[in-house]
Amino acid sequence: MVVRHLWILKNDSSPGVEYTKDFQSSSSSGNQQLIINTITKLTPVYYLGRVSTSEIRELIASYINLSIEQNVISSLNMLCGNKVSGSAGLDFLSFVGFSAYDDIHPSGLVRHPNILPVLGVIESSDCWYMLQQKAPYTLENIMHYSPEALCSDWHIRFFIYQIISAMAHLHDFGVHHGNLKPSTVLMSDSLWPYLSISDIWHVKQNCGFGEPEGSTPNSCCVAEDCSSRSIYASFNLPSSLDWSSHFKRWWAGELSNYEYLLVLNKLAGRRWGDPAFHPVMPWVIDFTVRPDENSDIGWRDLTKSKWRLAKGDEQLDFTYSSSDVPHHVSDECLSELAVCSYKARRLSKTILRSAVRSVYEPNEYPSSMQRLYQWTPDECIPDFYSDPWIFVSLHSEMSDLVLPSWVTSSEEFICLHRNALESDRVSQQLHHWIDITFGYKLAGEASIEAKNVMLPPNDPSRPKSIGRRQLFTKPHPKRSISTPHSAYHNKVQSCARCQGKGSDSTTDVMLNGCNPRNMLSQVDYLEEFEQATLFMELEHHLNPIYSYADTSASYCSSVKYSNSEFSDQEILQPDSVLSVVPDFDFGSYLECFESDDSSPMGYQELLRWKQMSYSVTEHHANDIFSIGCMLAEIYLRRPLFDALLLAAYKETGMLPGALHELPVHVAVLVESCIQREWKRRPLSRQLLESPYFPPSVRSAYMFLAPLQLLCTSGDRLKYVAKLASEGALKAMGKFAAEVCAPYCLPLVSSSLSDVDTESGLSLLKEFLKCLSVQATKELILPIIQNILQAPEYSHLKVSLLQDSFVRELWKKLGKQSYIEKVHPLTVLPLIHCFGKGLCADGIETLVRIGGLLGESFIVKQILPLLRNVILLCIDSSKVIKPEPQHSWNSFALIDGLSAMEGLVSVLPVKAVLRELLKISLYFMHYFGDY
Repeated sequence: MVVRHLWILKNDSSPGVEYTKDFQSSSSSGNQQLIINTITKLTPVYYLGRVSTSEIRELIASYINLSIEQNVISSLNMLCGNKVSGSAGLDFLSFVGFSAYDDIHPSGLVRHPNILPVLGVIESSDCWYMLQQKAPYTLENIMHYSPEALCSDWHIRFFIYQIISAMAHLHDFGVHHGNLKPSTVLMSDSLWPYLSISDIWHVKQNCGFGEPEGSTPNSCCVAEDCSSRSIYASFNLPSSLDWSSHFKRWWAGELSNYEYLLVLNKLAGRRWGDPAFHPVMPWVIDFTVRPDENSDIGWRDLTKSKWRLAKGDEQLDFTYSSSDVPHHVSDECLSELAVCSYKARRLSKTILRSAVRSVYEPNEYPSSMQRLYQWTPDECIPDFYSDPWIFVSLHSEMSDLVLPSWVTSSEEFICLHRNALESDRVSQQLHHWIDITFGYKLAGEASIEAKNVMLPPNDPSRPKSIGRRQLFTKPHPKRSISTPHSAYHNKVQSCARCQGKGSDSTTDVMLNGCNPRNMLSQVDYLEEFEQATLFMELEHHLNPIYSYADTSASYCSSVKYSNSEFSDQEILQPDSVLSVVPDFDFGSYLECFESDDSSPMGYQELLRWKQMSYSVTEHHANDIFSIGCMLAEIYLRRPLFDALLLAAYKETGMLPGALHELPVHVAVLVESCIQREWKRRPLSRQLLESPYFPPSVRSAYMFLAPLQLLCTSGDRLKYVAKLASEGALKAMGKFAAEVCAPYCLPLVSSSLSDVDTESGLSLLKEFLKCLSVQATKELILPIIQNILQAPEYSHLKVSLLQDSFVRELWKKLGKQSYIEKVHPLTVLPLIHCFGKGLCADGIETLVRIGGLLGESFIVKQILPLLRNVILLCIDSSKVIKPEPQHSWNSFALIDGLSAMEGLVSVLPVKAVLRELLKISLYFMHYFGDY
């Protein structure tokens, strides 16, 4: 179980202990109380106070066992009988839009379905920890690596509706988010979106995650006194990077190659600590000789990918020409296998067995840097430029990684390796490597010429959190000025490791004050400057803006909290059961699922809605601006605003030209959200009522929201089956039902208890009625196949073979599809159980299926199988085998004949006599041998 965590530093923390990048002075006791109160007001906290390690394990176990929100689903199930368990059910209905209860003030004991659960706020002697689950995706991941996952306009509307619903929940408590952008919209495996309390601006800033003002750290190597060693140690770059300013500083020699590459890694989404998507750096030398800029020996060619250098052009050309899908590169430029092999000496054996090979064999890992470079077709990692400990093995049976012969220590190697990266030779070629790894040579004709065509994913609609992101569409400019590694330290002479044997001719030039810029003619310099400026203008999408105003002075002033102190331990208990609520009508609730999207959405209707929209709080209006920017970006697949466009919009009121590329109905909503005058932007509640969202979006949301509760699958299945059986799916219509199916049908599995089987079968029947033939084949059939293929006996498996369900499935799929897809999974499993103690119900089910599908089906599909089983048993009886085997033959023969006897009632006499005659002749032939 992986959890997200953030910490809130307390006043009495030990001096010199650094818990975050920079703690703000606002972390006073009053702010601590405000933060904790904000968290506990917005979502239930299932543990609050001091806690031991064992209690943390129990807390996480309760999450894994899905028991945390059991009281909420129990309350909703009781609502189906016009009963309420406490206020949990009413609170939840108000969250999802049940109009009869939208005026109920939430109790604070129920989580909004689009707010990430907070497992606990745990106090230690130094700080508070907030534990949360780790989401597998963010909206930023989806937009960069698998935009097809939001597969239709309806799905986009459904997604945005959920974000706005969560935002409305925050605004109802007087809290603004203040940090809404694609990277802070978390998503589950089913692409259900969440907002995290830890990303709210007020919580994030007062927990010490704000960026230090005026900090422009320089990146260096392993020197303890270096001002920015954290930049490579934790890849802790700001969440929003101003790429253009970093590019200008790098181009002018004020930013190192190392740090600029980290910036590009961050923009591409690469994450420190994730072996599958680790930050990537280029190999710049082959380790055969000590790097020397005056010699061509030992330097790597940066105009070609490492993959191309390792495989050779001839092999890549053959792969491209002979593949069904033409490609040169079948894997990432830095694979998980390579990362774990590079870091093998620092990783646990468990990770190595999982990522490299299942059998741990220490001698199989490259033993030296030169061997490592020759072995891998992948690129390098930042660790080899920054961390001397990467060479030291934690495993007694694995030797340290052998250094090149031209260094005496790992520290010296790191400095020399880093010097090579910052050298003039590399600086003059690095733009080629950027083009291949992050730039225009990832697509089009340029990728073919560079032999850099990637193998596309098999299913583009499948969500991905990793992948190659093309940052640039034009050739990246060459660096104008090269600056040696040592110059990036606060004091040039302070890094003895870098000033020792690692100094080279380029370093000497810089230290003697000879600026390379003086070596360029003024004309050449101006030409390069113009090209760099034009490049920045063309790549403005790398500086997205999602906030209209600076939120650095914002606060949650409208939140009202009590001043009560927390006890050392507080566990929130489920509500008690209340009596029947006479004014709750389950029928009225079911009416909310009725949706009709057939009537076209009029443009005039949208305009009238826009004129009625207005905000009352500037901070809340800024959240609405962020929603408008994200909505536009999902459709455009590029940001709506950067810093320059936003500045122009603020000054002149001229809308971005990209707005005209949006569909009309989307453009109206986006324009309403990004109004310059904040009071003209709609409230979050008004957005939920916008004609942009069809009725099916609202009904699907009400139907699916309870399935996101942290409770047992059986209770969720019971709830959704009840709604479906009462006509909710039918009221929603075919399309909405098809959208809901992937969320609901996985609840039906062969592991269901006998009690839950009835709900599972009922749900399958209801979806079978509502879905189209194609949707049935894609969504229901795999569920049925998995259940019937399960080796263990289950009541659900037998239930699926009942007359009524088989008849409905046959009718929906048609004869041919049923025989091809279902028949082998219904008849064969029953026949394979002959002789294994199959209950009489199994044989009876086989007879019922035959009677249901008719004489032709029995004669062509069932009788040949039964005859083969009977004859096989007769043949096996000739062989001398142990007693258990003979007993099995006898029982299987009895089961086969019993099934044949049962089918007599549904077959004509001639068919029965024909089969018996074949078996009798075989018997006569068998006895004739004796």
